[in-house]
Amino acid sequence: MDDSEDIILSRHIQLSNKGSECTRLYEFLADSLEKLPVTKEFKHDLKLASEELLANIINYGYDKNSEEKIDIEMAADGSSVRITFTDSAREFNPLERNAPDMLNDLSEGGMGILLVKSLTDEQHYKRDNDYNVLTVTKNYNK
Repeated sequence: MDDSEDIILSRHIQLSNKGSECTRLYEFLADSLEKLPVTKEFKHDLKLASEELLANIINYGYDKNSEEKIDIEMAADGSSVRITFTDSAREFNPLERNAPDMLNDLSEGGMGILLVKSLTDEQHYKRDNDYNVLTVTKNYNK
């Protein structure tokens, strides 16, 4: 997403780290993406990638009995949609492992990141103070 592009949609939701929040994420994305001129496949890809990322944060980032918040921001311009997940879970960069390593280790957890990478055009991770910030971008014309 180019900073010079005008943002045509910007939305935010805060979820708790509970599995039941996947439904709220799905509804948030469905409502947000409905406002954009994108294909059904485009919507499906972003929903699937986002659900996988949220599930990973909930299942692996926090202790089972903790109650934390996960911020999700969605922004769209004339060429792409960007979704950013910000959480206070344990520090973890899911993008550090490369595809051959993930394919050789088919244990739980590795395939989801491969799926996210295959469904989105760009992925970026940073640790900002005590927060994980993971952004995925999907371009309209890909």
